[in-house]
Amino acid sequence: MSADASRVTALVLAAGLGRRMRGPNKLLLPWRGMSIIRRVVTEVVAARCDRAVVVLGFEADRVRRELADLPVTFVVNDEFEQGMGTSVRAGAMAVEDSSAVVVCLGDMPLVEASVINALIDAYGQGAGVKACQPVYEGRRGNPVLWGADSLDDLRRLEGDEGARKLLRRLGDALVLVPVTHQGVLLDTDTPDDLQRLGD
Repeated sequence: MSADASRVTALVLAAGLGRRMRGPNKLLLPWRGMSIIRRVVTEVVAARCDRAVVVLGFEADRVRRELADLPVTFVVNDEFEQGMGTSVRAGAMAVEDSSAVVVCLGDMPLVEASVINALIDAYGQGAGVKACQPVYEGRRGNPVLWGADSLDDLRRLEGDEGARKLLRRLGDALVLVPVTHQGVLLDTDTPDDLQRLGD
């Protein structure tokens, strides 16, 4: 499937409790002049995606207000306390079957639009590509682009399993996309993580 012929929806996961941050909602913490979640979503909407869906859960109203002026659609995951798998499922349920989806984590503010575009380009390289994942110096990261064929599997995720096990099953249908920045590896689960991102 060519990238031009496919619609690509970005799913931004912004529903988690973020317990390891030991304090306020980590997605709303300031970083480089804006909140972490706003930085992520700003890059997402700058990429070549046809649509951006933000999955809300913990403090949904606060996160929604933070992003209210951006061109995104909101979906609420009422089961967010059960883990990330439920948020991926909630987002995938809001996506049309003809779309590929880029699953973006709301706590990874160093991921730039260019990374998402590189995944979209890789997805359009030929038949048989079912997912694309960025790789920095041999380490696999996020976000991950899933082809339309994977939507049903994403819609069946439960609990905190995420989609890692689905990636392992893809074999050669998973395309690894080299990137030049470690941002695809760096999330903000803890105060130390936030400090490592720098100012």
